Parts: sequence; structure tokens; C-alpha cells
Amino acid sequence: MITGFNTDVKYRGVVYHVQTEDKGTANPLIETLVYKGGEILGSRRLPYGDLVKDRSDEASITKLMEDQHKGMLLEVKKGRFEPASDRTVIEDLSLDEIVLAYLAARAAAQ
Repeated sequence: MITGFNTDVKYRGVVYHVQTEDKGTANPLIETLVYKGGEILGSRRLPYGDLVKDRSDEASITKLMEDQHKGMLLEVKKGRFEPASDRTVIEDLSLDEIVLAYLAARAAAQ
């Protein structure tokens, strides 16, 4: 069982909490939520049933979780969830979109 990831990120004096978890083999979905003071500001959901052939492959699932979690941390650090942007972001991404987001995040980090 993969427990998930929880990280507090400070951006311009505001603390955001990013939480990523696997919904399990019965519901193969990785969900990341961004909170500020208990309020959900955004989420990203990745259904992985078609991406991981063996749903008990914890290493592959953990890698997907880590990549999604790190991507959301970068978005917080870039100001996507600043108070001025009063919107909730919900995304269901295709594999191509995930790969592009990952590559963009890597390029930005270099």
C-alpha cells in the first residue's frame, strides 16, 4: 500500500499544503489536492488503469505519484494558486499531457 505524499509549500508568505494519494486498486486513480487553510484550491486526477498493466506494481504507481506531486509543487511555487486567482483547477490528464507537463517541469528546473 502506497501511503502518499504531503508537503507544505510557502509562496509569498502563504503556506499551501499539497497532498497526493492513490485511491487503490479498486479505483486506479492518483489524486493531488492543493489546500490553503483547509480550503481546496485545486486538484489534479490521473486515472492510471491503462498506464500500469499490473495494478500491484507499486514502483510504477509511486513514480506516477511522485511526478504528479512534484508538478503541483512547481505550480504552487510559480504562483498558480495565489489568492488573486480565485478559481478551482480540476484536471484529468491524458498520458501525452502528463509527459509534456513532466518535460516542461524538468526544463524549468534546469
